[in-house]
Amino acid sequence: MPSPAYLKCSNPGCGKLNPVYGDIVPDTEYNCVFCGRLFKAPTKTNIETIDTKKQSRGKKPIQKESRPQNRNLRKPMN
Repeated sequence: MPSPAYLKCSNPGCGKLNPVYGDIVPDTEYNCVFCGRLFKAPTKTNIETIDTKKQSRGKKPIQKESRPQNRNLRKPMN
């Protein structure tokens, strides 16, 4: 299954990205999944493609906690 391309809905109240699987033909009408309004696909340069793979964020480095200074080192000897 090819990765989906996302088309932005032309409804100013909606404006959400709709997934379109397969080839996108410019000036073809598509139905918005969210608001149900018909909108035309833009030219090839305006099509937004979003990668569906998860990005590896890596692990955050562990911050060293500052330890309190040990004040019991100089105890008076009895």
